[in-house]
Amino acid sequence: MCIVERQKVSYVKERRGRAVKKLLLVALAAIGGLLVYRQIQADRAEQDLWTEATDSVPSGSGV
Repeated sequence: MCIVERQKVSYVKERRGRAVKKLLLVALAAIGGLLVYRQIQADRAEQDLWTEATDSVPSGSGV
């Protein structure tokens, strides 16, 4: 294998490695975003339950 071919192979491996790192970063960001979204949804659901439980006017009172 000549020097030029070795440089090409090295370049391709380097580019492939960068692509894999970027893909992993995007995947981690997506997972992180999903976890944050789910936590926000859970917090909203809990807040809704607290609001319903502590509401001073019962919902079926007809007032």
